[in-house]
Amino acid sequence: MEYRKTIPKAAIFLLIGLLATSSYASETKSLITKETHPSLLLITVDTLRADRLPFYGYKRNTAPFLGKLAEHGIVFANAYSTSSWTVPAVTSLVTGVYPSSHGVMRGSIKKGRVYKQEIVPRKLPNLPEQLRALGYRTYAVTASYHLTKELGFGRGFDQYACIGFCTAEKVNRAFLEWKHEIESQNSPVFIWLHYFDPHIPYIARQPWLKHYQSDETEGERSTISSISRPVKLRQVLKKNEPRILTLIQSHYDSEINYCDEQIKKLFQEFPSLDQYVLVFTADHGEEFMEHGKLGHANNLYNDTVRIPLFVRIPSSASATTSKEVASLVDIAPTLLAIAGGKAPLSWQGRALIDQKGHVSPREERYVLAQLNNGIVSSMNALIGSNWKLIINDKTQDKQLYNLMDDPTERTNLTTAKPEKTKQQSDILQKLVLTLPPAPKAKKNKPLQKDKEEMLRSLGYIQ
Repeated sequence: MEYRKTIPKAAIFLLIGLLATSSYASETKSLITKETHPSLLLITVDTLRADRLPFYGYKRNTAPFLGKLAEHGIVFANAYSTSSWTVPAVTSLVTGVYPSSHGVMRGSIKKGRVYKQEIVPRKLPNLPEQLRALGYRTYAVTASYHLTKELGFGRGFDQYACIGFCTAEKVNRAFLEWKHEIESQNSPVFIWLHYFDPHIPYIARQPWLKHYQSDETEGERSTISSISRPVKLRQVLKKNEPRILTLIQSHYDSEINYCDEQIKKLFQEFPSLDQYVLVFTADHGEEFMEHGKLGHANNLYNDTVRIPLFVRIPSSASATTSKEVASLVDIAPTLLAIAGGKAPLSWQGRALIDQKGHVSPREERYVLAQLNNGIVSSMNALIGSNWKLIINDKTQDKQLYNLMDDPTERTNLTTAKPEKTKQQSDILQKLVLTLPPAPKAKKNKPLQKDKEEMLRSLGYIQ
């Protein structure tokens, strides 16, 4: 009996659709040049609090160069990370979805080895893939072992270099190796640079530290600069908390100055970057004992989830401040919109501006921050322009804050305002339930010995 394979009609239609899409993509690529589409620069800085920058009202001029760039851009006053540490936050940035929908939220520790950090699911469309499909050339340098190619962060990039936990100067050096290649392109370019400073250890950066803390002794400076684990730094704090805490924060501020200076040098060595659309932000913030902790990945207070964000369009002449609530999930759709692309349906953020750089008035919105790192209890935060609710998933303990009256989140209003607490709880529950579950994520293998030692030295593992 003869056996004949048949192709289902659905498969035929799918094939036709794929061919049509491929044809359209090829045609689009041929039409895109540097003259027709803007090149894009995304700069992210690890562990950078919004309230430590002068263009967010800080008393110290920690970022004079970035401040000048922000003067010709749109500064988002209420921007938030999707988590309080790098892995889930950066995954949200590149995939446009919240942590519970991408599933990349933790790494595990067993017998001193790091393993099982989730790999970014290939099923989730990401920003560099979308831009490359439009005809962009894509480049990235990241200064974090959490963001390696093997963990899925290099997907969609023509050139990708993860250079480990290192200084901003080394990030610049690695990127500038591609300068000639980039400048010789006729295609528009997308560049992502992730700087590690001012992450712990809080290194003394001169001349800024001397200006901020002229009375610091050599012993104090050496001790703070050499400690790379928050738990050890807390032990030093116990000896003289007010004094040491002041010194730690001055070190942190000097690190911001150092990073700002290196970004300035990058623009000086690569002048054409001044003509790129620039999006500047951070993955998360840092806590300095405001809520009893030092570091990040411990909670979802604004110390660790409120981040800087500004967008600079070269043709824009003056600064604008937007009070719209923004999130890291908005970065991908914003950059794609500026490039003239259409966001995938799976993305949960929205374009903050249009192609011309205009901010469109929007209705009130809420954004989410989520933490599920396997170390502290899983928690969710609902953040709006006025109100913020944090819920511990295990205990169901709630914290309600009026951000207009209490931006530092000191007064929990759950008892005083039960109706508002219930209203915000209902909104949070509804929002979380509408998010699609994450694709099943693969886990990475244990790290090689050298990377393991690097992680240990920086306090990520015991």
